Amino acid sequence: MAIMRQFGLLVWKNYVQQKRQILVTLVEILLPLLFSCILIVLRQKVPFKDYPNATVYESYSVDLLPKKFLREFQLAYVPGNSSVVRQVAEDVRVRGFETEEQFEEYVRNDPLSGNLLAAVVFEHHFSHDDEPLPLKVSYHLRFSFTPRCAPPKEKSELNPNSDLDWHTLSLYPLFQLPGPREQKLSIGIALIGDSKVVMLDEPTSGMDPSARRATWDLLQGEKRGRTILLTTHFMDEADLLGDRIAIMAGGELQCCGSPLFLKNKYGAGYHMVIVKDALCNVSEISRLVHMYVPNATMESSAGAELSYILPKESTSRFELLFAELEMNREELGIASYGASVTTMEEVFLRVGKLVDSSLDIQAIQLPALQYQHERRSHDWTTDDASSISGMTDVTDFTDSGTLISEDCSNIKLNTGVRLHLQQFYAMFLKRALYSWRNWKVMVAQFLVPLVFTIVALVVARTFPNHKDAPQLRLALSRYGPTRVPLALQPGAGPLASALANVYSSQLSAQQDFTDYILTQAAEEGGRFNERCVVGAAFRGSLYAEATAYFNNEGYHTPATALMMVDNALFKLLAGPNASIQTGNYPMPRNVSEVAQSQLTEGKMGFAIAINLMYGMASLSSTFALLLVTESSIKSKHVQQVSGVYLSNFWFSALLWDLVNFLLPCLLMLVVFQAFEVKAFVDHNHLVDVLLLLLLYGWAVVPLMYLLSFFFSTAATAYTRLTIFNMISGTATFLAVTIMTIPDLNLEDLSHLLDKIFLIFPNYCLGMSFSQFYQNYEFISFCTSSHLSDAICKILNITYQPNYFSMSEPGVGRFLVAFSVQGVVYIILLFAIELQCVRTVWRLLTSLGRGRKQVDDAALLPEDRDVAEERKRVLECQPIVESMIGSPLILQEISKVYGSGANLLAVDRLSLAVGKGECFGLLGFNGAGKTTTFKMLTGDESVTSGDAFIDGYSILRDIKKVQQRIGYCPQFDAILDHMTGRETLSMYARLRGIPEKYVSGCVENVLRSLLLEPHADKLVRSYSGGNKRKLSAGMALIGGPPVIFLDEPSTGMDPVARRLLWDAVTRTRESGKAIIITSHSMEECEALCTRLAVMVNGQIKCLGSPQHLKSKFGSGYTLLAKVHIETELEESDLQLFKDFIESTFPGSQLKDEHQGMVHYHLTDKTLTWAQVFGTLEAAKEKYCIEDYCVSQISLEQVFLSFAQFQHCTESGRK
Repeated sequence: MAIMRQFGLLVWKNYVQQKRQILVTLVEILLPLLFSCILIVLRQKVPFKDYPNATVYESYSVDLLPKKFLREFQLAYVPGNSSVVRQVAEDVRVRGFETEEQFEEYVRNDPLSGNLLAAVVFEHHFSHDDEPLPLKVSYHLRFSFTPRCAPPKEKSELNPNSDLDWHTLSLYPLFQLPGPREQKLSIGIALIGDSKVVMLDEPTSGMDPSARRATWDLLQGEKRGRTILLTTHFMDEADLLGDRIAIMAGGELQCCGSPLFLKNKYGAGYHMVIVKDALCNVSEISRLVHMYVPNATMESSAGAELSYILPKESTSRFELLFAELEMNREELGIASYGASVTTMEEVFLRVGKLVDSSLDIQAIQLPALQYQHERRSHDWTTDDASSISGMTDVTDFTDSGTLISEDCSNIKLNTGVRLHLQQFYAMFLKRALYSWRNWKVMVAQFLVPLVFTIVALVVARTFPNHKDAPQLRLALSRYGPTRVPLALQPGAGPLASALANVYSSQLSAQQDFTDYILTQAAEEGGRFNERCVVGAAFRGSLYAEATAYFNNEGYHTPATALMMVDNALFKLLAGPNASIQTGNYPMPRNVSEVAQSQLTEGKMGFAIAINLMYGMASLSSTFALLLVTESSIKSKHVQQVSGVYLSNFWFSALLWDLVNFLLPCLLMLVVFQAFEVKAFVDHNHLVDVLLLLLLYGWAVVPLMYLLSFFFSTAATAYTRLTIFNMISGTATFLAVTIMTIPDLNLEDLSHLLDKIFLIFPNYCLGMSFSQFYQNYEFISFCTSSHLSDAICKILNITYQPNYFSMSEPGVGRFLVAFSVQGVVYIILLFAIELQCVRTVWRLLTSLGRGRKQVDDAALLPEDRDVAEERKRVLECQPIVESMIGSPLILQEISKVYGSGANLLAVDRLSLAVGKGECFGLLGFNGAGKTTTFKMLTGDESVTSGDAFIDGYSILRDIKKVQQRIGYCPQFDAILDHMTGRETLSMYARLRGIPEKYVSGCVENVLRSLLLEPHADKLVRSYSGGNKRKLSAGMALIGGPPVIFLDEPSTGMDPVARRLLWDAVTRTRESGKAIIITSHSMEECEALCTRLAVMVNGQIKCLGSPQHLKSKFGSGYTLLAKVHIETELEESDLQLFKDFIESTFPGSQLKDEHQGMVHYHLTDKTLTWAQVFGTLEAAKEKYCIEDYCVSQISLEQVFLSFAQFQHCTESGRK
């Protein structure tokens, strides 16, 4: 109790002291609140990542969707262009609901929904950067599962389907999960809790074929009892999973039905591709084809291939046609032939053509294999009969859209001074656009230092001046509500009683005054000291004796207590209305005291310095925002890969930021002039103040650039840099200032710290303004009169007539510190960018553990093609070869991650890519593809080996290498404050395309990638597919010798994907070397002249697509639809399956649902005629509604390597 009582008394004491300094208390409270509010406003306004209101797409009207999806055994797809799909997925009014809450209420009350809410999962990935805690996967699943109103016994069963492989990753934080695993987590969240309605927006985007098929199996197993609505750009995914497929265009439903129905209605039939020998007789082949299939049309005859379209209604005659071709192969000059059925992609393109007649589909509708050879050939000839298909000629397409390789690849690029000026302009314009598009942030960063400075000036003006202080009137009202206890001693005379009766708080006759005070203090604690400040006691029989009591916790209480007794006596003598007014007058100060107070306090300069540092701490932090954003999304790396010189990148940013910094500095001078701060406005001192501010900007801006490397998100960078600036400025300034107080005897330490803290621009700013103001005060006083000069000498006060003197209180040393800081920070910045430390570290660790692990790792047995490629690369002269025939050569390049248990991500990769070659680098997630790209582009260090691009080593000449490559990263590295046209123009200038050709080249890219309608929209409003198109255009523009494309078509619809293929193929034909990674096997067949499959960082197979299919794949793919009755379902299907397995030994059943069966016919001796003849003969017996036969795909070859990929996805990429 005693401790509590003492604590209460101390609290009351401090409260009373603060109460008497109301202004100081308000300043201490309001300034932090004001600063916090400004920080919060800035945080909300700075465009770090999310732009919820930035979309500028026109609103789509979604019409004629199916009124009701079946709830049992159905998967429904709505493929379409990205913007349309997004609108459909997000617009809950599709089913007539105005809000999501109404939709949830409907599902709750629907008896078929099982009282469970609908699960809606869009394509948006989890945001690592904005996540406050590193939540683990199992926590996310539990969080998503709990609210779904599941019975209590089910809530503990948080065991997602094993197909998602949670048992190995459920304890990993989200930031350690690669992108495909995040997609699986999204799917798991949607499915957990037995949701009856599930919406998935491109759930397999970014997954490799193996992971995609595992997801398909999961969805097939989970669809029973659910209604699942999916959107996708993979037509094979829609074909396999969709029980019904709805195709949308222009916001309206165009068609809906089963995959087989849509193929029959919109498909062209079979595509027969014949590979010609040197003596091929095309006319005789055409005569033979038309003899057996009169309605057949020649699709194309280009290069080594001949293609025909065979109508599906003529399948009964295919057996005779194929048999005739088999018997007369040598006479007709046929090397080989194959057939493929209409795909869902062709259906999609055909529907798009019917909707938009202006869309030219001929060049983009060709099958993949044919498309590859078509693009490889310069002999574009098409039979007139192709017009039957309702599509225009290929030449119309190429003429109507002049592409990159035709106009821009042969332009002579700028070099030398012109290139430097052009790049500097591009980088300067980028910064200007960022400021212009984020003008609210600009205004805020201007106002923050002004607000703090104005507050400082207003507060400083309220400080008392150095004149004599006014009198203080003594009254009880100054202490607030109080009571005055009075004690009258028993037996006191009339005079004493009369004095006591003046007050109403007289104690009882039996109560002692001292006992009363102690009792009340014990009962009330600290409140007693606040309410009772004075008291009195009267006694005496003949003469009245008065004792005045006062509480020593309050100021002026003795005089107040005496005044109360005097007032009692005066009222007794002069009447009840009489009173005495008492005042306290301080002693007048002499001249020396006034001078000492004026010269040593320096309140105005101190207040300005403190608040200016607060304002500048916030302002200077904003200079790192764009840099952190560029680094986090890899945009800066792509700009470097596109050829930007470091000097242009950094000095353009520095110039623009200094121009921006000049504006608030000028406004601050206006404030000083408006408040008539004589120290800063007299004798043209405004110029001196402006010089101080600009030199501070020269020092602090490079420091912010340097510190930006430590952050990965703009929000974190802004907050922590602001705190750093405050600590390095305000804390250091206060420490040194306090230590200069003579009574502390810390002046030597303050001088030492002053020299150390000169490395901080914010400290130099505060000290320079404080001492500048102090020096002005010294000069003004000490030179005002001889007496003042004598006082200054007595007080040992010195001043500097030259404000920029190196001695105190001159600010010269701070100017020098500013200048040196800027130079040193820029040097450190370039040292980091030039990877000096990284180079030294690489040399020191070249014989370290990582290199040793590479050397010790056993090289597994290689395929013959891979071994021959390795031998050829190791025996060549890489510098000469890369300059003449192979722009890209990799020699034993390796990468090891981690310490301790190191991970060998890339294992001695050796290959060469020639001019005019498109090389496909395939592999599962975590195989090392993206790591290889990062090493080749300089984003990752190389553990061992080397690579040469256009004659330059990536180890010794990485900057020259980066100027010769184009790079489309796996994730979009584009700045969302620019438009598509502005982005492509910037990269065209970085490449050195002359200014007069920039607009033309940009238009070619926009037209070739179908981006013209969105060219002038901000990138932040682009859909995922359009962003990928823009990323690909950034890599292709300017025609660099080597181009890296990392999954360029992910998220694109089929039309956009084929247009990209056309642009890539034409770029390759212009002599460029292209290296591409993709999870789309059709894309690889369409583009790549050679392929390599990576497994565990090593190449397992190498060769052309057809070579790999012939070497690692065999047989045919059979899809058949059997007409079944519900009650006889099992027996009908089983009879047909028994027939297939007995007729084609070794056949493998891949899929079966709703009467549709998918078989892999593995017999290598089978011919097309035998397969079609057998199926035609069995068509009526087994009620076969439809069937299709095609050659084994490249994807099946790819999947054959899945068993060799170990599960290290989380660490490889």
